Amino acid sequence: MQHPTTDLKTLKRRQDVVDFFMKSQNESTMANICSSLRYIKNITGIMVKIKGLSAKVYQWKSLYDTLYNAVLISEICESVGKGSEYIEELGSSDVYKLYEMALYMNKIIDFELSKSEGKFTVKAGIDPELDRKKQSMASLQGLMSETAKVELERLPPFIEECMMVYMPHLGYLLGVKAWAPMLTMEQKELPNMKFMFQNNDYIHYKSKGCEELDVMIGDTYPEIVAHESRIMMRLTSILLENLHTLDALIDKCAELDCLITISKVCKEFNYVRPTLTEDKIISIKQGRHPLHILKCENFVPNDAESSREAGHVKILTGPNASGKSVYMKQIGLIVYLAHIGSFVPAESATIGIIRSIHTRIHSIECVAAHMSAFLIDLRQMSMALQESSSNSLIIIDEFGKGTSETNGLALLSDCPHVLLATHFLNIKEFIVDTPIFKFLRFEYVMEDGEPVFLFRVCEGSVDCSFAIPVASANGLEAAITDRSKEVMDCIMNNKLPPPNKRITAKLKSRIEAIKADLLTDNI
Repeated sequence: MQHPTTDLKTLKRRQDVVDFFMKSQNESTMANICSSLRYIKNITGIMVKIKGLSAKVYQWKSLYDTLYNAVLISEICESVGKGSEYIEELGSSDVYKLYEMALYMNKIIDFELSKSEGKFTVKAGIDPELDRKKQSMASLQGLMSETAKVELERLPPFIEECMMVYMPHLGYLLGVKAWAPMLTMEQKELPNMKFMFQNNDYIHYKSKGCEELDVMIGDTYPEIVAHESRIMMRLTSILLENLHTLDALIDKCAELDCLITISKVCKEFNYVRPTLTEDKIISIKQGRHPLHILKCENFVPNDAESSREAGHVKILTGPNASGKSVYMKQIGLIVYLAHIGSFVPAESATIGIIRSIHTRIHSIECVAAHMSAFLIDLRQMSMALQESSSNSLIIIDEFGKGTSETNGLALLSDCPHVLLATHFLNIKEFIVDTPIFKFLRFEYVMEDGEPVFLFRVCEGSVDCSFAIPVASANGLEAAITDRSKEVMDCIMNNKLPPPNKRITAKLKSRIEAIKADLLTDNI
């Protein structure tokens, strides 16, 4: 979605993938690929941790799952055969080294034991010396328990619980549960015990039994950890040697993930494959807005033509809520979808390669910006004109509405080829009659004096904005719309509108109250 392209070859390759997965006979293949895609992660951060020897157990597991499922996806694509050029390329990826990497990880790392111990743990049978150390450590576990029982008998009777623990650099210590809260240092002193430190509810001592374990077992546990760390470093060096191959395959899987998602949407909403060309043309038959069709059951589709013969500049006139903005946006979205390789919501479409899409649709005034709505419009238009080329699409919705009608119309006459919506109904007077310009309007019918919009675009322009009927339809009070109609009729006949008695009465009452206040102050 963030990488539209103008490369026809790339776009057609993407279209082929979307077309492949839209076919019913390929649903099982898509399901198998999707079940593997969910395990593939972005490994950049994981490899940084692994390279720094600080990776957690779950990160090693994520890397293994990514390796395994990336290789599996490649094998699935290889079994498909000639589905599309992209799928064939994915299936022919050199995954032998990746397969070896996954095999090494599965052979070396004991993931279940690593999870329970919270550290990188090597499987048995990989290194005989490591196995010997672990067996020695396992046989001594019982000795530690027996030592703890002996020490408990030597301790005072008020101590009910103790255990033997190993601390790096300190060796084996006897952990005694505190027998009372807030013990002083004198109270913590025990006979034949050397106080070391207190951690939460346990007080740790160095006893005679601990010293015997230091001599008998020594640093077996840290030696095991160091040995496993050396094996981890050798495995890391193998992984880093083939990292570029894995990165390339993950990028392909990421693009495949996007294209499968696009294919599901295209199939669900009956999108069609657009014809892409280098010619300067946009031809859309019965186009639909991809978002509005989700919420509107009776969405009215419309055609769109932009070419040398049909004209490159379309000027749309019509009242609010007649469909101008939706029509322009749907054309912009259809063109955009075609440039990411997606199918489009239409009966058919021919899209010439567009180098850029510029819009001037919505302006938000802000006090902090120190700019009027018209100045914001001007800056947006300036950017569009400076950055656009002959193969750009520019969409302008009601440019110049923040200034006077005369100034806005004069500026509009110099626009490049665009889709433009405006409420300046006399814009024809400012435009030279040329095939480049085409005027479009939206059809409507009158029922009981009110317009009913049909949302169908046709050639021509409107001569009325229907401001009052639209205001009434949107809930504006009848008193306000009636007064607006009265004022408009007077303006059209070059007369002053009659005074509003309710407003003049309110003003008169307020003036009298102000007079009374002033007279009271003077007295």
